[in-house]
Amino acid sequence: MAKSVAQKDWYEIIAPDMFDKSKITETPSDRKEKIEKRTIKVGLKDLVPTSNKYYMDVFLQVKEIEGKKAHTELVGLSTSKEYVSKLVRRRSDRIDQVMNVKTKDGKKVKVKIMAVTINNTTTSTKKSIRKKIKEIVEEKASKNDYADFMNAVFQDEIQRELKDVCKKIYPLKKIEFRKTELLN
Repeated sequence: MAKSVAQKDWYEIIAPDMFDKSKITETPSDRKEKIEKRTIKVGLKDLVPTSNKYYMDVFLQVKEIEGKKAHTELVGLSTSKEYVSKLVRRRSDRIDQVMNVKTKDGKKVKVKIMAVTINNTTTSTKKSIRKKIKEIVEEKASKNDYADFMNAVFQDEIQRELKDVCKKIYPLKKIEFRKTELLN
């Protein structure tokens, strides 16, 4: 082991409450100030083994350090580009909706949602699907705090509701959260 790494202390990175405060990994540092605000990218499948979202990564940021434990906060998620390109095929349309929503506990979240149609569709149909997505996601965010909102995303609750409502406008293959970012 290199001399510089041997002189550093190892800190355990601990997941937030919504992931049962499990240990994610360890990281070396000579000063604890260097660990604060550090962002860690973890696969959702590693945090929630029962999840079938192998394509989704979660971003956790270190907020507090107690002794040799660094506690994190969920700051966003991202869906892999490979999964997105697998969904969007010829003779189907991708409908993107980007918006900022405010949760019940006052946190601002930038949300990017993607819907994929079964066949090509008209511009007016895409517009009405975007409008319906915006209405439902804003309503869900305003009624839930940040942790509950993100948990609903991880459990596909919001996506199922969106698909049920939007399929009345036009049949959809899939609705997925492409990315979320905590803005506060």
